[in-house]
Amino acid sequence: MTTPEPAREPETPPAAPSSGDTLSSGEQSAPQSVPKLRPAVAAAGRKVAAGGRTAVGAARRPQGRLVTGGLFITAIVTGAVLIAVWLAPSGGVPAAQESSASAGATSAAPSGTDQASFSPFPTVTTSPAPPNSGLTEWADKLAVKVEIPPVALRAYAYAEYVLTSRKPGCNVRWSTIAAIGKLETNHGRVGASTLGPDGRVLPPIVGPALDGKAGRSKVADTDAGALDNDRAWDHAVGPLQFLPATWRTYAVDADGDGLVDPNDIDDAALAAATKLCEANKDLSQAANWTAAIKTFPDLSAKVQQVFDAANVYGQKSRA
Repeated sequence: MTTPEPAREPETPPAAPSSGDTLSSGEQSAPQSVPKLRPAVAAAGRKVAAGGRTAVGAARRPQGRLVTGGLFITAIVTGAVLIAVWLAPSGGVPAAQESSASAGATSAAPSGTDQASFSPFPTVTTSPAPPNSGLTEWADKLAVKVEIPPVALRAYAYAEYVLTSRKPGCNVRWSTIAAIGKLETNHGRVGASTLGPDGRVLPPIVGPALDGKAGRSKVADTDAGALDNDRAWDHAVGPLQFLPATWRTYAVDADGDGLVDPNDIDDAALAAATKLCEANKDLSQAANWTAAIKTFPDLSAKVQQVFDAANVYGQKSRA
């Protein structure tokens, strides 16, 4: 069956890295040490009811590669290696690509790209992103068009940049990560939870117990309640809904605050991108894109919805 393709690609954000992951139903591959959480996260037990998962039609992936974003993003970050402190995930700042050809080889850069002005020597602050960084300006400018909170959009774009640097052949795009964030928790804004300017979601988002009831998966506790305050069953946590075992595998400190926190959208977005690129397959190819989305257990039946959301973001970004 031929996979239909959407009409156009999304706009490219400024410098965004490569990496990512999200909730994977119970996989437990070489867990790292339990991540350190902010006190507010460890103490909170706010549970957000999750609706039933609706089966969707044939799986597709957004046109070409949701964005030729790697080109523009890499260009911005290349212009300022000192975009530094905030933009450095644990493990060091990835080397910027000398050429963005590998990031944009499959499709031409979209026309009408809303490029942010960029200062190569941003002032280092304690905020998640330097206020005069190209990434911040780009996100602030595009946020209204795509209807994504600027702090979330910046996190998704940064995740693209990191992975473009580390795994340029993966071609993960911010619009795909944003689509996942939209479907999971509306970018950290579900129930009583809100997304703060520092990227933290409060109260922390904790999904229902995965106790096998009401059609939910059955996943016994794997973290002694450290992330979800439940020593009997696991719960998906954070704006991108990671399972505790999955979070241990992909946890990363994307914003350099010294913590790895699934309720910090910066950390969660980069972890999700890392997961999407784990197989190092070219996500500009429909089959690879679909397979990557399906590694997120609760999205395996919602691939079409992820596609539609990503495609809408692409269209709005170029409007």
